[in-house]
Amino acid sequence: MSIQEHFRREYARRKPGWRHSLFIFQELVDRHVQPGAHLLDIGCGHADFLRPIYTKTPHVVGCDPDHAALMLNGTIGLRVAGLAEHLPFTDEQFDAAVLVFVLEHLRQPARAFGEIQRVLKPGGKVIFLTPNAWNYATWFIRAVPHRMRDRLAQWLHGRQPGDTYPVQYRINTVRRIEQVLSRVGFRRVELLLHGDPTYLGVNRPLFALACAIERVLEWPALQGARVHILGAYEKAL
Repeated sequence: MSIQEHFRREYARRKPGWRHSLFIFQELVDRHVQPGAHLLDIGCGHADFLRPIYTKTPHVVGCDPDHAALMLNGTIGLRVAGLAEHLPFTDEQFDAAVLVFVLEHLRQPARAFGEIQRVLKPGGKVIFLTPNAWNYATWFIRAVPHRMRDRLAQWLHGRQPGDTYPVQYRINTVRRIEQVLSRVGFRRVELLLHGDPTYLGVNRPLFALACAIERVLEWPALQGARVHILGAYEKAL
């Protein structure tokens, strides 16, 4: 068990009803992906936590620029190497596109979402989970030199070596997401922000500090600074 998972379980005991963002995201995807849908997972890598969703359809395609990570993916059968900014698919091919912790890595977010809009059918959904640039945990991550992030991610999150990629944070606020997606032809269906103090779960004092900050972020005026942004947007008919 990673150190972050240890503190995540402790926080769930302290705050009944709290769940990690990945579980909330699973439910978000499940609401918007119909059985038999043609689904594109952009930046899928080797993660498999959406396996319960993907069993609903045989039409899942994974796309990621990291060929080695793609080869380790045992959940998605059809995998294609490619960038979000240059999707190697025909127009109006998919019913939904999923991006899990991908938006923060995009160098050209407007171009990427333009490509997503192109490959989605009319009424198709793009569903995403990403860090919030206004959150204190994001500030902490940005202050860590990239050469140290891989080792830190292994220790805190239990990630595999080489599983950390450069971050850009060029679309990681609610306002910026709204601007970019509305300009390329999407409308908002659902958008929510969710808190998680375990990003500072390096030790008990820092975890206690993060829990205190989370209590402050529950104030209505400050909820926009919670750590994760989850959304579902629809392509115009």
